[in-house]
Amino acid sequence: MISENDTPVSGRAWAVTVLALVLCLVNYLDRVVIAYAIEPIKAEFGLSNTSFGLAISLFALGTLCINGLSGILLDRWGVRIVWTIGLFFWSAAMFVLGMTEIWLVFLVMRFALGIGEGVNFPAMNRAVADWIPTRLAGRAVGIMLIGVPAALLLGGPLLSNLIKATDWHRAFVFLAVGTATLGIALQVIYRRPPKIKTQSESASVHWWSMLRNPTLLATSWSFFAFGYVLWFGITWIPGYLEQTWQMKLTSIGWFSTLPWGLACIFIPIVGWWSDRKMVRTGSVRQSRIHPIWFFQLLGALCFVPLIFAHSPNLAILMLSLGIGFSMAANAPYYSICTDLFRDNAATATGIMVTFFSISGLTTPLLTGWLSDAFGGFEAAFAVLSIFVATGALGMLLFARPDARRSGSQ
Repeated sequence: MISENDTPVSGRAWAVTVLALVLCLVNYLDRVVIAYAIEPIKAEFGLSNTSFGLAISLFALGTLCINGLSGILLDRWGVRIVWTIGLFFWSAAMFVLGMTEIWLVFLVMRFALGIGEGVNFPAMNRAVADWIPTRLAGRAVGIMLIGVPAALLLGGPLLSNLIKATDWHRAFVFLAVGTATLGIALQVIYRRPPKIKTQSESASVHWWSMLRNPTLLATSWSFFAFGYVLWFGITWIPGYLEQTWQMKLTSIGWFSTLPWGLACIFIPIVGWWSDRKMVRTGSVRQSRIHPIWFFQLLGALCFVPLIFAHSPNLAILMLSLGIGFSMAANAPYYSICTDLFRDNAATATGIMVTFFSISGLTTPLLTGWLSDAFGGFEAAFAVLSIFVATGALGMLLFARPDARRSGSQ
């Protein structure tokens, strides 16, 4: 067993990092492609907005059902087996979605797609625990997670042109083939990882003990708030700009990329900074917890002016900064799971991302209801600000991992 300070980071480890980056990119392209195919899908199946919304919710329900279970399976059976099964299941569901002409089958496959894709992030963090020493975990995760905002940054022009050049059926099939190809690449690249001995080795911990861990619970609630921001950005930025400021779709397409561009810059920088702080202090609270609550609080403060904004330029600036700041500390969330539960990193991550999936169910519905009930998005931004602020305060007050670096604090 090699000490982590002496562990060389192999070329294969960085190849796994790049592969995870591409998988995160495709994962989110697959999640958002349906947003660019709304009108042709509704026309083909004769749907209302409510019926179409069911397809969106079923995907989130699928991820919610698998997140925790996939983490346990990944820790027990390993990344190569479980992630590959998830990838091919996800690819098959996407392929059937592109081929079917039956709405009921489409709904079932949306749920199945959520199950397949829900394996991705627990598997990603299990791979980090397997291959990357703690001193580099934040920057490795930061590199991987660039795929999320990059997909949202590139998704508009890429997916809209793909659907226009072919049709939505072929676009779905194209993405399914790409996912299957990545499954083959995973089999080629991923091998048995080296066993890394950490400076504070943690024994295997039962998932029930994790559910009673104050730091993990605070992190999970904060990740719910993070997810609320991300799902708001994915589902409601165009609607907000169009309905509130009467912006044209062409303008919306441009301005809606700004938050994701900022996130692409912030995420790797904060991941790198977090690692530097971890090497200097050895403190999870200083290196992981503090960046999360600090940037979440900045995000919450940026969302508050949107409740009172009277200028589209101010609204776009504050919205972009709010989303960018809220996503900046994405990497430290995952690093907390590997720092505290290296032997059970996937299980801890599965618990954390379950809260993210709950936000995927909650955000579109609650935001839509609030905007209808109050005749605008002011109340929706108030609720968004409150969630993000409570996520920051929860981390500041309850996440104290250095008190005892073990499975049950």
